Amino acid sequence: KDERMNTFFQEELQGICRGWAAGVKLIGDSGGRMAFFRDELSAFLVNRTLFEGLLKAITNGDPHPDLRQETQFDNELVLHRDPGRLFSVRMYIFGPGVHTTVHDHSSWGVSGSAFGPLEVVRYRREDDGSDPDLARLAMADRYALRPGEVETTLPLDQGIHRTGNPAEGTTLMVSVYGTPLRRLYIQRFNLENGGVHRVFPPRFKKKMLAEQALKAMAAAPRSD
Repeated sequence: KDERMNTFFQEELQGICRGWAAGVKLIGDSGGRMAFFRDELSAFLVNRTLFEGLLKAITNGDPHPDLRQETQFDNELVLHRDPGRLFSVRMYIFGPGVHTTVHDHSSWGVSGSAFGPLEVVRYRREDDGSDPDLARLAMADRYALRPGEVETTLPLDQGIHRTGNPAEGTTLMVSVYGTPLRRLYIQRFNLENGGVHRVFPPRFKKKMLAEQALKAMAAAPRSD
């Protein structure tokens, strides 16, 4: 019975995403696509039965959502990747008082709460960005979304923020992200020392580490 129910919820999710893909293909600009998903995501977030089914599938160890997919946050689950790379859908699970680090994105995003309060804290840069390893940030806005409410995020410096759960209990955040820009990483910001840390997807990071090791070995004298 559980297996049949989980298949039902996955088919429902995939059907919704296919409809989104058909709609967003007709929109050529990022602003229009963000507006499209603002409307669509608001309706999607109130489908509590669907999210309960997805969470049950996760706890049962079902292959979907796939916990092995590469993500840049440890509370992030990929619900859907559009084959045409038009968008992806991700769910984030926040425990009591848990927030992300301050970060940016390499694409626009539309996010909202499917359960629990969702706090959004936005920051603006007060430096000129000339030093890639340092950033001076100031808080620009802070607010909480109720279930079903959504907000939009712009890429790069225009969208520096952190999100999370300001209360007890659990918060489920769902985000739709557009086609990424050519930049392969996101940036995380340390408010205390102004440090900037680049975070690459795991597959790119491993490739970079291998390239670094290969260069070091090529430069070292051989003993064989």
